Amino acid sequence: MSSRGAPLLWETRAVPEVTDEAFKRFLKFPPTRDFAGPMAEAAAEARAWYASYGRPWGAAIATDPVRWPAACAELRAAPAAALIAVGAGTEVADEAAARWTRDEPDRAYFLDRFAAAVTEALLAEAKRTLGATFHDCPGFWDWPITGNRDLLAAFTAIAPLPGPLEVLDSGMLRPKTSQLALCDRPATSAGASRDA
Repeated sequence: MSSRGAPLLWETRAVPEVTDEAFKRFLKFPPTRDFAGPMAEAAAEARAWYASYGRPWGAAIATDPVRWPAACAELRAAPAAALIAVGAGTEVADEAAARWTRDEPDRAYFLDRFAAAVTEALLAEAKRTLGATFHDCPGFWDWPITGNRDLLAAFTAIAPLPGPLEVLDSGMLRPKTSQLALCDRPATSAGASRDA
């Protein structure tokens, strides 16, 4: 339950598993090539930093799929839907920015890309927990990125977010390694799941 009494369908603050395959994809690194030398060090350091200092968060609430006319037709036709908010945390964004300032671009890039992979893993975990088969987000297909404003307002009208998130005038999210999404939900999916 949220502090406003609305049930959360899913909530977590646990660091999700990020596979090397996912991390390499966000780095634009060849998937069959092993990390070696300085790249292996940068990858290991990014994982270690995030394990020690990262503060991921995620939550999901129920929503009516027909409320979102800009979402894909498959979502509007779903029996039920969930609004998901996830983020890798402000700490990682601040640290990546500090590394750029200290002229450490490789370390900044690896940490930022690891945070992006964390965000993707959180979204996948939410979908798996909710039994979702697909999701849609502002900025994809025909849904303008400014749709993030409506999603954030809808979420915070029902429950507080477990982590910091704002929508910029452009519709982009800050921190950038955050995501708002709608997913389908089987009509029978009603249980809440929470992780530490």
